[in-house]
Amino acid sequence: MSPMDEVNSSPPLVLTIAGTDPSGGAGIQVDLQVMRDLGCHGLSVISALVCQNTRGVRGFEAVSPGTFRAQLDAIAEDFDLQAIKIGMIPGLESFHVLGAFLAELDPEVDVVLDPVLASGDGRRALHAEGWFEGLELVRERVDLLTPNVPEAAQILGFDEPGSDALLLARELRDAGWSRVLVKGGHLPHAPGQGVVDVLADEAGERSFEPLSRVEADVRGTGCQLSSAIACQRARGLSWEASITRARQYLNTLLHHKAQRIGRGRPVIVRAHPEPD
Repeated sequence: MSPMDEVNSSPPLVLTIAGTDPSGGAGIQVDLQVMRDLGCHGLSVISALVCQNTRGVRGFEAVSPGTFRAQLDAIAEDFDLQAIKIGMIPGLESFHVLGAFLAELDPEVDVVLDPVLASGDGRRALHAEGWFEGLELVRERVDLLTPNVPEAAQILGFDEPGSDALLLARELRDAGWSRVLVKGGHLPHAPGQGVVDVLADEAGERSFEPLSRVEADVRGTGCQLSSAIACQRARGLSWEASITRARQYLNTLLHHKAQRIGRGRPVIVRAHPEPD
């Protein structure tokens, strides 16, 4: 194989822009695992250093705007990206840097943004003052926004999240987001009732097939779903097919790979014993 053949056969390049998780259950660390699972090469830019484990978040420190931009520039000058997943962006200054980077990006590169407002258990905020103002700086360049129900309500400025994911998705579309997937995992449900997510785009709103729930509150599900969608888009699937496959991929992991490795919430563990 010639060097040119090696370049042409390289896997899709997907960038994750997110915070860290020392426990490996969320953020940058788990995004890269998803990308490997789905046959993509993961590139990463760190937006914040987060002090957390399976028991919760203790605090975070935003990467300085200069260092944040330098990481983005290092990626941009060397790689032709197929997709970007954006996770935790800690505050307004970071959004200014991110917005400038996205404005210079090839419009063919798909951008998936998973808004991170708080730790998964909801006990600790993961954003600073000005976050909602900053979010508007990137809205026009985001191809898919993937909030859960409480996040969708907060972005819209609602006092209560309510229980209508379809309404939230429609309202976010009306607010100017081109495509929105509202995740229904946080909604109240009857025993045996599956998880229903709602997509809103230029074709209207529709629900995806319910997926069976797991009882455990597994960490990092939003990170992994958005990363998986970005990977499927990088591989050339339509948005609807990308979301469908990403949901199935995550649901399988939740039912077969979730483990309690620490003293807190379970995480998805991909490791397996070496053969004898």
